[in-house]
Amino acid sequence: MSIANLILAAFAVASWEEPKEVGNYDVAVTIGPVQTDTRAHLKFGTQRLATGFVELKAGETRTVEFTARVPGPYTKRNDGSNMSLHLDLYQEGDAPRLDQVTVAPAPETPTIYLCGDSTVTDQRGGIYASWGQVLPMMANKGWAVSNFARSGLALETFKADGRLNRILKHLKPGDWVCIQFGHNDQKRKGQEPENGYTELLNEYCDFCEAKGAKMVIISPCERRRFDKDTGAQQPKTLDGYAQAARKVAEKRGIPFIDLNDATYRMNGVLGAEGTKEVYCFAKKADFPALKGDKADNTHHSLYGAYLNARIVAAGLAQIPGIGDAIKPEFREFDFMNPPPNPDFPLCSKIDATKPEGN
Repeated sequence: MSIANLILAAFAVASWEEPKEVGNYDVAVTIGPVQTDTRAHLKFGTQRLATGFVELKAGETRTVEFTARVPGPYTKRNDGSNMSLHLDLYQEGDAPRLDQVTVAPAPETPTIYLCGDSTVTDQRGGIYASWGQVLPMMANKGWAVSNFARSGLALETFKADGRLNRILKHLKPGDWVCIQFGHNDQKRKGQEPENGYTELLNEYCDFCEAKGAKMVIISPCERRRFDKDTGAQQPKTLDGYAQAARKVAEKRGIPFIDLNDATYRMNGVLGAEGTKEVYCFAKKADFPALKGDKADNTHHSLYGAYLNARIVAAGLAQIPGIGDAIKPEFREFDFMNPPPNPDFPLCSKIDATKPEGN
């Protein structure tokens, strides 16, 4: 059996779901008592990570607490999506139980809204993942992360889809909005870095700041590019958008996280072979749902999403106001010395569909 299938087979899954109104909720989940030493891992919503691994000894019980948001419809269409609180408990060994769940409304807690594309969104199928769905596990209770990113979108189409308006509908003073675009803007006429891209980025900031929210601008994570013969790392593909994002942030006095440069340099450290674990390089032998082996130089594995989220979390930790949202163990990160893959369990239902965008 392959390593990937061993990871999947090692964890049993229990699910819990309850309808809720749009808003933030403090959640407490009791795990155990367990019969043998085990590891548990909790996800919520659309495969968002609520925790890292929770280690339990035989006979032990542990309560995990976090704050989650029920976002409601993401788009201008009143589609009723995401109108419930859904939990998945992955547990190694023992059969997991999710009958001890306490949920309390938390309307005063701040929300961190994420605007972005396929490298930020909640990927649902296990093979692909993005940093926006990993960031919640790095946030303290009392802060909700609401991910409005969607595959294939640019600043222009995110707005046209109604996602920005959905955020503005609920945005309040004390909330934060993190914006990362570039991958799909690059393919749109009139959305060059110094033209439409800069104009729209300023427009987003105007709208959100008018609501009393604060902003963080994040440069787009870099693609994987190595010479196929020499293995040498090739120049950045998104540097123009990263520099335009930096200029907007500096001109407006908005915090800026240079995810583009950090991921490019991290890729250089990992090299042509090492980055195959970070991006979505998956073999049909490991995932029968695949039509063939995958080699995706834009989208990430769960390990890559974790590393990118570490970079973002460490950047947020340095920003007054939002820095308090980040758990102490995630406040610093050396992307030039990335840690090994934590091997979080994949989604129990594998979907090999490639996300929109490239």
